[in-house]
Amino acid sequence: MAVKKRGKRYYLRFSPFGREEVEIATVAKSDAQARGVEYMIRVACRSGDYRGLDSVARATCVRLFQNKGWKIPPDLHPDATHPEDELTLWRAVELFGKDPEIKGCKELWRYEIALFHVVDYFGKDKLLKDIWVTGLKAYQVERRTQGAAPATVNRELSSLSKLFGVMIEMKLVDTSPVALVKRLSTKSSEREVYISHSDVQLIAGHCPAWFQDLIWMAYYTGMRRGEITNLRRHQVNLTKRIITLSPVETKEGAWKRVPLRRELVPLLENAMRIQSPASDLLFLVRDGKGVRPAGRDTLKNPWRRAIEAMPPEVLKRWRAKPVYHDLRATWRTNARRSGMREDLEKEIMGHETRCKTVHERYGRISDKELMDAIDGMTFDNGDTEILVAGTLTTPGGTGAKSGQPAPQNKKRTAGGKPKSLISLVGGRGFEPPTPAV
Repeated sequence: MAVKKRGKRYYLRFSPFGREEVEIATVAKSDAQARGVEYMIRVACRSGDYRGLDSVARATCVRLFQNKGWKIPPDLHPDATHPEDELTLWRAVELFGKDPEIKGCKELWRYEIALFHVVDYFGKDKLLKDIWVTGLKAYQVERRTQGAAPATVNRELSSLSKLFGVMIEMKLVDTSPVALVKRLSTKSSEREVYISHSDVQLIAGHCPAWFQDLIWMAYYTGMRRGEITNLRRHQVNLTKRIITLSPVETKEGAWKRVPLRRELVPLLENAMRIQSPASDLLFLVRDGKGVRPAGRDTLKNPWRRAIEAMPPEVLKRWRAKPVYHDLRATWRTNARRSGMREDLEKEIMGHETRCKTVHERYGRISDKELMDAIDGMTFDNGDTEILVAGTLTTPGGTGAKSGQPAPQNKKRTAGGKPKSLISLVGGRGFEPPTPAV
């Protein structure tokens, strides 16, 4: 996008639909106003909703469509008057998914999952203006009754808050009620977990071979599941035994180098040999259906089924069920019990919760330091311990809060509500409209 002033007029040069670049004059009085006009037009064109345009942006947009010979949308037509449609929750979800900032962000799939539950509860035809604090509090109660963790419910409300923020930017609503709702306490679900090497072997033994690779990668590197499943071949240097992740590929948005234990080299060499013409991903599903990238449900099922297949005496010994992310916590415990330097541990995990001091920002850690640290780690540093706040701590406990039954997930009846937001949107998902020419 470029704004140029020629004489007394400001000209915009941008791609309203993400393809053809156009140039149009505006009646904006300043560079800042011209940039605001460009932003509003670009958002309106890509979302298909022109109701949020102010008078300057609307006049510029109409002239753009006329100059290009495009069919002017009904909401934009200068000679037509249209009553303001009331904004439904579903229409807001559609506009949210088409927003340029949201459509290109890596967290889009999280928003889709979270908003599915919101739409599931309130209904597609619920007017956005009618969603208020009392309804949101009732939503919290309902989701907890269904068995959703407090942190999960909080993420869903945060996604809804993000949706309201985009609607405010589009001038479709004036305020967000989500900001008035207190988030649920997550203390009841806080975990302290260490999984012994033998128990990791036990769980892996109940998983398919392709998923065992993901288990051992997490166990020996401390990487997040998303970092592992999105890993591509060019990011792995087996000669140096280093994985390099760019800022857009990490949760913390910073460069990250992960040293590899020698035990992982044969595993990665084998993964390199298995290829799919449809994907450059390193770890692929290998089963009777062929070789293919894994979907989110496919990634969750093997671990869950392995835990469900554990003998009763094992579950009794664990007291609570381990989750895949516990492998990351186990790696950190192993690093600390092996005497690894704290700065090296943070460099490998990439889990920085505070800003670095000037002293910490200067002085780059070498690959050799990382390799020496990972080679010096031990991975059999105790028995399995799983502590979850609010659960029974006596042997044989069920994991339910003392005196209360554990919340149960409600099963959906056949032919009932859809399983995902994508199925509600349709096969094409959130796609910007193509201008009629």
